[in-house]
Amino acid sequence: MLSLRICFDKPDILALREEHRQAHRAYLASGVVKLVQAGPMMSADDSRNIGSFMVVEADDLQTVKQFHDGDPFTKAGLFDEERICRWDRHIG
Repeated sequence: MLSLRICFDKPDILALREEHRQAHRAYLASGVVKLVQAGPMMSADDSRNIGSFMVVEADDLQTVKQFHDGDPFTKAGLFDEERICRWDRHIG
């Protein structure tokens, strides 16, 4: 099952993002779920991160939510808005 994880950062949070980036990347590589696509969302002028976007493959939505809760970025309180939903891919 595919899911989307879309998270928007709190304002002025770059230092906290940088502080936890290495642990976040190690967590993503841990294999808790299969990442199909992932990366930062950028401001309109590409000067700063505004959040994170992921297409995740897992057995169920609960697994994706557990994955999200275990992410060092989530634990550090980086996000202002978090959305996790099932994704029904039609193209690609």
